[in-house]
Amino acid sequence: MTLQTPPPAVLLKKSPFLVVKQIDDTEVRVYSRMHGNLTAFDVDIQKVLKLFDTPANAENAAKIASQFCKNDASDLIRELYAKHFLVEANKDEKAIFSEYISAVRHKNRIPKVSKVTFLVSDECNLACKGCYHTFYDFKSTQMSSDFAGQILEGLFPYLKKNAVSSLVISFLGYEPFLNFEAMKRIYDQVCSMSDRYDIKTSFHIFTNAFSLDESMHAWIERNISKLAVKVSLDGIKEDNDKRRVDFAGKGTYERVVKNLRRILATGVKCSVLIVLSKLNFSNIEKFVDEMDVLGIRQITANMFCGQSRDERMMELTTSEKIEAIKRMDQAAEKHGIRFDGEWKYAVVQMITGAHFTCPAGIKQLVFSADGVIYPCQRFAGTPINFGTYTKDFWEKISEDRCEGYRRWTADLYRGLTERSKTENIDLAGWSCPFLLFIREECISKHLEREFNERLLEYYITRPLDRIIAESPRN
Repeated sequence: MTLQTPPPAVLLKKSPFLVVKQIDDTEVRVYSRMHGNLTAFDVDIQKVLKLFDTPANAENAAKIASQFCKNDASDLIRELYAKHFLVEANKDEKAIFSEYISAVRHKNRIPKVSKVTFLVSDECNLACKGCYHTFYDFKSTQMSSDFAGQILEGLFPYLKKNAVSSLVISFLGYEPFLNFEAMKRIYDQVCSMSDRYDIKTSFHIFTNAFSLDESMHAWIERNISKLAVKVSLDGIKEDNDKRRVDFAGKGTYERVVKNLRRILATGVKCSVLIVLSKLNFSNIEKFVDEMDVLGIRQITANMFCGQSRDERMMELTTSEKIEAIKRMDQAAEKHGIRFDGEWKYAVVQMITGAHFTCPAGIKQLVFSADGVIYPCQRFAGTPINFGTYTKDFWEKISEDRCEGYRRWTADLYRGLTERSKTENIDLAGWSCPFLLFIREECISKHLEREFNERLLEYYITRPLDRIIAESPRN
């Protein structure tokens, strides 16, 4: 970060969004509820910040701070100013908020897409209870490699033009291995083009791992250097089999774990995805223990979100969500397992300053076989989309002429701007846009303020590598 020198005649004060947390006798952590920038300081930072309890001149404050600071006091104050921990004394909360939203909106006017998801299959071999794909009528087809190739032909020039140096391609379905031949061809096309355009590319496959044959395991093994596989598994056997069932209503745990062992044996990077609900809440630690024995080194946990009244009865309460995350985080830490999830966007982005919104639509685009473009796979089959793919799509989105993208961001920023007229105008109420959508709320509403604030209280005290290492970020 480039340190900024405050204007000499300007008085500074502590940001109204400042959070200061003393961890122990040697460490204090500081971040902004608006700009993030989580930073660890020694305990002298408390005395430095106290100098700005009332408006103060930076130069005069640095002279005082130099009497007790171990490091250069002027550089420290410049750092505090650059990270928005200190702000101009004449700016109030609403002015800072509006300025921040305006800057981020300008920054995201032209999206820099670095994550592209192909919904390669319109079929699934399971009948999981409460699957979000059943919420809406997703009328797509099996994706062809020819159609994906058209998207790729525009994608790579777009990446080069916008100085995007790395790309993540994800394959989802329903179940992507049900269209294995097309997925392989798309993979080969991407590899060829990434070499041609010098774009570092990796691949993620999200699978239920229910029906994998010898050829699939062999293909995974041949491509382990670029692949990562994420397998869905909702807890220990008795919990998983209450929800993740086949079309005969039979549990899937044993068959999935058998295939999971084989995937791990290939040496590919493999993690598991669990959806937390009342069905598996009581056995979180046991599940993590079982995953450790299998050799899993990363667990992603998302929150179950139901649509019907019966499905919503499976949802965890706010207190249960907090408890579940703490328990899983600590159980995973015991085994040296990385732990993340959708819910962590709010935490990571709030304390690192990753511009308050998930990648959906801004860093990530999802393509279905019928040509419809979505900001997130969960919106497949809904009116929340960027229209149908045409050959000039990448050109339009590079030149701010994509109406779907403009509507998406306008809705987001319009709602955020409205916050400046209310109390509690920080960004702690971020929620996954899909959750807001199915609750028929504005996608920028403070739907999960209490949940996120309690998460922040927990994570601000955690080891830094447990907060941000390989976590979802914008």
